Amino acid sequence: MSDASKPEGRAAAALPLHRVRFVDWSPSAITALAFSPVPVAGSGMATSLGATRSVLAVGRDNGNIDLCTWCEDTRAGGKSMAKGWMPEMTLLGDVQYKIESLAFTVSHTPQGAPYLRLFSTSGGSIVSEHFLPASIARISEDGPATLALEEHQAPTRTLSSQGGAIWSMAASPTGKYLAIGCEDGIVRLINVAGDSFEHVTASRGTIQKVPVQPRMSRVASRILSLAWGPPKRMAKPERPDEDSSSDDDDELWQDTFLLGGLGNSTAAVWDVATGQLRSRLTLLKNRQEHTIVWCVAVLRDGTLVAGDSTGRVTFFDARTRVPIPGATFQCHTAGADVLSLCVSHDAKAVYSAGVDQKVVEYTLVGTTWTHTGTRRLHAHDVRALAMDPPLNMCESASTARVPILVSGGLDYHLVLTPASHAAWRKSSDTNPVSSSTSTSFADTIQRRIAFVPASARDGVVCVAPGQRWIVLRRDRSVGLWQIEHEGTWRKVLEMEMQVRSNIGAAAISPDGHFLAISDLYETKLYNLKDGPKLVKGLGTAMYRRPVPVPGASSLLFTPDGTRLVLCTRQGAFVHIIQLPVHDDVPIKLLKSFEQHRSRRKVADGRVLAGQARPDADATPLADASPSVPVSRDTYAPVVLAVISPDSQWLLTGDASRRLHVFHLDTLSHQRALASPAHLPSSACFHPTQPSLLVITLPTNQVSFYDLDADQEPTWQSGLRQELDAQLGRIREPVVGSTWLPSPAGATLVLHGPTWLCTARQSEAKAASRKKRRNADEEPEEASAWTVRITFKYQPLLHVGALSPPGSAAELLVVERPYFSLAQSLPPAFYRGAKYGT
Repeated sequence: MSDASKPEGRAAAALPLHRVRFVDWSPSAITALAFSPVPVAGSGMATSLGATRSVLAVGRDNGNIDLCTWCEDTRAGGKSMAKGWMPEMTLLGDVQYKIESLAFTVSHTPQGAPYLRLFSTSGGSIVSEHFLPASIARISEDGPATLALEEHQAPTRTLSSQGGAIWSMAASPTGKYLAIGCEDGIVRLINVAGDSFEHVTASRGTIQKVPVQPRMSRVASRILSLAWGPPKRMAKPERPDEDSSSDDDDELWQDTFLLGGLGNSTAAVWDVATGQLRSRLTLLKNRQEHTIVWCVAVLRDGTLVAGDSTGRVTFFDARTRVPIPGATFQCHTAGADVLSLCVSHDAKAVYSAGVDQKVVEYTLVGTTWTHTGTRRLHAHDVRALAMDPPLNMCESASTARVPILVSGGLDYHLVLTPASHAAWRKSSDTNPVSSSTSTSFADTIQRRIAFVPASARDGVVCVAPGQRWIVLRRDRSVGLWQIEHEGTWRKVLEMEMQVRSNIGAAAISPDGHFLAISDLYETKLYNLKDGPKLVKGLGTAMYRRPVPVPGASSLLFTPDGTRLVLCTRQGAFVHIIQLPVHDDVPIKLLKSFEQHRSRRKVADGRVLAGQARPDADATPLADASPSVPVSRDTYAPVVLAVISPDSQWLLTGDASRRLHVFHLDTLSHQRALASPAHLPSSACFHPTQPSLLVITLPTNQVSFYDLDADQEPTWQSGLRQELDAQLGRIREPVVGSTWLPSPAGATLVLHGPTWLCTARQSEAKAASRKKRRNADEEPEEASAWTVRITFKYQPLLHVGALSPPGSAAELLVVERPYFSLAQSLPPAFYRGAKYGT
């Protein structure tokens, strides 16, 4: 589909616009959500996350995990406009991997610095730990500046359950253990204290004097859900060589019990100290079949909550373990499975969701649990709920943050809903996600996050202007279409890739000659001139031996199509590769940049090979201090890369918000730009002034740089003021940016998930400035720019130039309407009211 759009006014030239909807990209359903835990009070952690909001992990059906951080525009003098949780990095899932559950824990380095760890299960018999980038894993600002990510050469490490398929997983409140419910009816404990990742065994059943059993008593059912009970304080043992008065943490926390939901109309409670089954909770069931307890939760006072397959949510007394009178709720449709439970940070509100698309709130009013609100927030099954700030079982610390309930499911959308219940609500609360003045769950306005990529870094569409080709990157395949000059289109190519994980990056050369594709483990280069043919010799050119090329986090070709820029996912190297002009010309590695890597000295008990040892006359090494400073390579993955139209400048940005500029003609590093407040969502260069760089942030701020002059352009002030005035009213973040050449001057095009913005100069005022310059007069400082925003095109999958340089500008807009995706979803439980029956 293609149409031509002419902007209003005499000053604007006609701009052909191709509106495309045939690109068959499909997002992945949300299957799990997890927030990073609030650190235990009194532990000395000066957390930077606590000042804003927790890290959100979004697990998807295709095995990917989106790591999201809170984004909010807090510029002085302006009204705060929160954008919500923006994805900073995506952890790619292996083929046949599906995220079933997620869990964050907090561990400590040998120097005492806290850092985050993330674990997942896939429905199989494996528990995986995903190594997080240092920019997300680091919690304490007082700790080391980076973490030693080079210690782990693989992106994950795995551990077998030893009991068949894993049906449930939960992290203990103390952060020392993971509990996994297995196919054989046994709950097993995994030790994750420090950097450990191993099953608790009988010989190692004591960690910091806290006894736990490696396995709980077997039950005659699968353990479909798990939740830990509140821990209890244990007096810290006094040591004669320690001054207890100087230690702030005089007590230790001990985990107490586990609650497990079963498939035989019961739930079980185990004592983790003995591993014995202490009690069984009985739920209502139908005559024909057992009730399945899909989700369980435990409150800070020990109250137990269970959601089951009949649509009921039942509260059980903490002491007697029997249902609380009047606290069994049938707020969900009868027979609609309750799939998820979530507890507020103060444990005075509980939320449930299930297959009937409803999210229900239960609030503790006085001493009675009451149903206080029901919302239909989704169009299909709700699979996961999470709350920020999350519940902290160890401390009931107060917070000034308005609670936000995050929900997700099969309809692809992430929904943010303020959830300040009556027991917590304050009159001074401001809604963090919408313009509504209410923050009560029952009557506030939720915000639905678009399912299309939230930044150009995660773009799934790339274009070869020379051939007018559109390339779509799916999880394990690539599709290619051509836009004809008459506005019609045709399918050119469909490639099913042999990959070990989901595809994470893809790029096509502007002339359509080469196609580069990378998964988590390997990058491949294809020649499309004579059909898709794998180009051999890439590994030999880079490593001087025929080995696979590592996976890339970013891939792009220079506009002249002669070079490939490959940013490795592991190691953060930026490789500049010369492509063969003819078949008999070999591939050549021109340069490898290491600016996104750093070598820092950290304390370690080991001595690396080649490191100087103490003198022979000195104290033996065994008696020396265990903390020996060693040099270790660390890195931040490169997530953004863009090249100027003249193939001269290269900008790269990593997950730690470090921006570097390289000169590709001289193959040298030019400078490092100031780190922005947020990870940039996109960047682009001017088509006629290649040294002019534009960088956009998810807060809808736009920055301009002139790399030749090493300063901001003189005219940028007026344009930036116009953009701030227009974009400051939009809550959806800017996703991408591009320049389009035009006779009156280049047009800057910005777009978000649901909006499109154009900024162009007026011909009359541009001619007036030209006349002033010819008369040797000083040009006008604030140039007149016309900024227009339209919401006609949405949701936007890609916006960019379709025409090659030197030809008339054509704008390509790729949409992916939800109604096209809804046809592929399974039937929903609730279809709405039926009339006339």
